[in-house]
Amino acid sequence: MTYPLPLNKSNMEIRPADSEDRQRVETLARDSFRTSYALSPQQIDTIIENEFHDETLADRLEDPDATVLVAEHAAGDTEEVQGFVDVAIGTERTIRWLHVDPEARGEGIATALLDRLRKDDEKPLVARVLEDAVEGGEFLEDFGLESDGNDQMSFGNEEFAVAVFTEGDGTEDANEPSVPVPPSVTVDGTDRPVEQDETIPGRDAPFFPTYAGEDHTDPYGYFCSNCGSTDVAADGLDRIECAECGNLHRADEWDDSYL
Repeated sequence: MTYPLPLNKSNMEIRPADSEDRQRVETLARDSFRTSYALSPQQIDTIIENEFHDETLADRLEDPDATVLVAEHAAGDTEEVQGFVDVAIGTERTIRWLHVDPEARGEGIATALLDRLRKDDEKPLVARVLEDAVEGGEFLEDFGLESDGNDQMSFGNEEFAVAVFTEGDGTEDANEPSVPVPPSVTVDGTDRPVEQDETIPGRDAPFFPTYAGEDHTDPYGYFCSNCGSTDVAADGLDRIECAECGNLHRADEWDDSYL
C-alpha cells in the first residue's frame, strides 16, 4: 500500500525575526488565539496588548536573552511569515509563545520551528502553555516534552492558568533510531529503498520514508526505527502510526492550536 509523505519543507525558511516582522507576528498571535484558544475577546485583547504590542515586540527582538524565530513559507510566487516561536534564554530555554497561521495547518511549521531550536542549542527546552490551549500540550507531548505541573501567568490584572512542559529523560533518545536503519526494506516481496537522510519525528523514534524505486521519486510508505516495521499507516492530517509498536507522529496535526 502506498501512503502520502508529509509536505516537503524545502520551501520553508526558519530565520531570526526582524523589526519588519512585528506586525505579522501580532496578527498571527491574534488569529491563533481566536481560532484555537478558549479565551474571551477581552482576554485575547489583554494578552495581545501586554505581549504583542509593537514596542513590546521591539524590546523582545533586542533582548540578548531572547530568541524569536519566524517560519517564512513560500506559496507559489510569494513568501509570508506563517509561524513564530518566542523563547527566553537562561540555563534552559523556555518557549513563551509558539503560533502558526490557522490557514497553514498541517504544513509542519511548528515542527520545523522546534526542530530549529533543538538544532541551534543543546540547552533543555521548557514550555509554558495556557491551559485554554489544551491541544498545545498534546503537540508538545508528541514532540517529546512531558507534563511537569501547573503555574500562573499574569497579563494586565488577570491571572491565567499555565501548564508546564519539560524535556524528559527519554526526549533525546526519541529523536534517535532504536534499531539500525537499512538502505532498503522488503515489503510484499519487493525491495523498497529507505531515505536514510530524511527523518520524521516520532514519539518513540523517527520514521523514515520508503520509495517504490531507486530514483526515490515515487513515495511508498515508512520505516519505523523504533521496532523496524514497515506496517505503518498515514493519513491526510500527516498522522503516522506504526501498527507493530504504536510509535506515533502526530505533531503537524496540531499546527494551528498550541501555546
